[in-house]
Amino acid sequence: MSQDFEAFARGFRERTSARLLEFEKALAQAQEQLEKSASEAARQAPKPAQTPHSPAVRRGRPGQVKSVLRRD
Repeated sequence: MSQDFEAFARGFRERTSARLLEFEKALAQAQEQLEKSASEAARQAPKPAQTPHSPAVRRGRPGQVKSVLRRD
């Protein structure tokens, strides 16, 4: 009976190890595919339109702003 269990345990470890290696390989492939698609999407994404920097348009009265909350 002990021999049967040892053989079973050995086989179980071998199968589990093989499955783990297969899983890690599939995970690496999925990660690589995800990185490729992300970089491709970043390349194809439209770039935001850049407006030239212009000074703010002044409206109203020119001059210094008067302090409303302070007392003179």
